[in-house]
Amino acid sequence: MKRFAEKIGIKRENAFIKPGVTLVFLVSLSLILSSCEKPWHGRDGRTGDAFLALTWQVEPPAWIDAGTGAIPPVFNWGAYYRVMPGYYTLYYEGRVWTGSAMAHYAWEVTYEVWVVAGEPGDWYYNGADGPDNYFTIECSPYGPYIWNSYKSLSTTENTTVVRDTGDEIVILQKGMGMSMKATYRRMAEMPEKE
Repeated sequence: MKRFAEKIGIKRENAFIKPGVTLVFLVSLSLILSSCEKPWHGRDGRTGDAFLALTWQVEPPAWIDAGTGAIPPVFNWGAYYRVMPGYYTLYYEGRVWTGSAMAHYAWEVTYEVWVVAGEPGDWYYNGADGPDNYFTIECSPYGPYIWNSYKSLSTTENTTVVRDTGDEIVILQKGMGMSMKATYRRMAEMPEKE
């Protein structure tokens, strides 16, 4: 009987069946395991950057100190420079024609710059990046003005004057996810505005 089975190929068929079943089993197992999604935790969003630009009105100041090394001593008016978060003090002074005589002016501005943190990541979710803040300080003989924007959205309509004593002006600005407070102090006699 053994020879008869060998003649008709029963052992050969068994030899082919075992590797075939093993191969089908391994392929099925790998497909099943690859279809299972592993849990992953998303990354936190990148912190937004802060940028500062200086502009002027009426007459450019004769001397200016931005109070931060981010703005070089020789800079371009209106160009944005990346600045680190923190408290800074800007000082500028100059002379302006009042219509009848030259008058000296000087202002000191204490302002805070900060960045907006990104959203935290969660399971199956990457956090959104924080928005970039753009601050602009306008230097004028009659007092500085400050505004900021998120990319192209201007927030000048959200500016409120908290206190104005003539020699000191405190301004608060609110925008999407941020606010900024700046204190302006007159350091020299301001010319009369015409």
